[in-house]
Amino acid sequence: MTLAPTGPRPPARPRARKMLAALSTYALAALVALVFLAPLYLVLITSLKGSTEAGTMSFALPKSWHFDNYLTVITTGDALQALGNSVLIATGVTAGTVLVCSLAAFVIARRPGRVTGGVYSYLLSGLIAPFAFIPAIRMLQEIGLGGSYLGLILTDIAVQIPFITLTYVGFIRQLPREIDEAALLDGAGSLRLFFTIIFPLLRPVSFTALVLVFTYAWNEFQNVLFLIPDADRWTLPMTVFTFQTTHSFDYGLVCANLVLTMLPVVAVYLAAQRYIVSGMVAGAVKA
Repeated sequence: MTLAPTGPRPPARPRARKMLAALSTYALAALVALVFLAPLYLVLITSLKGSTEAGTMSFALPKSWHFDNYLTVITTGDALQALGNSVLIATGVTAGTVLVCSLAAFVIARRPGRVTGGVYSYLLSGLIAPFAFIPAIRMLQEIGLGGSYLGLILTDIAVQIPFITLTYVGFIRQLPREIDEAALLDGAGSLRLFFTIIFPLLRPVSFTALVLVFTYAWNEFQNVLFLIPDADRWTLPMTVFTFQTTHSFDYGLVCANLVLTMLPVVAVYLAAQRYIVSGMVAGAVKA
């Protein structure tokens, strides 16, 4: 004697639809991952091949592993000097952008008015305004910063200010004003309020800005090419350009140079990836 089921059995069709939707999502994710990972794998595996084998640009594993390609790039491609230049420029651009944009966003978000509203509209227009190289070069020459690290850093910061500031504004507007009022009642000044109370709360959006700006500054090519005529001050992406010209038929060395150029950006992204999504969507929905 068997007992009949006491509760209603879930219909099979909705369950099948959910399973089909899950399988479709996983298949799409696998396809996207393949599109992004396949070129990275090809570059990495080619960087460990000899000159003849690397010329085929195949996905097969190397018949003989040439780790010495990286040593050749470092010793003959001025990679160490370019690495120092890249670290200096990318760090300066990232730190300056985060500092300037967070401070500007705090004022815009907390002091609504005609002036801040006009600044906000001006920043919105800056998202679509093209960058003019000739006026920038002329202006840097007039103030004595032509061809210098500082001139390039200030230019890159100016390029990033509109988007990063607006990202900070959206996040700060979600913070309750009671935090500011409590700090001011305790005797905190404006700068102390920002750096000790507000700025630590901006960690998600700050990590997002850090990754975006560092990636931009590290991979920057046009500004370095036009604003830094001295090759001794060029960054790692510029060495890829010059190294490829010199070793145009040795794809093993060219790919090894590409891997060395990508490693710092990948490391920064992996260290801050869990903050990126939360920082990007901050302010998208009004509380």
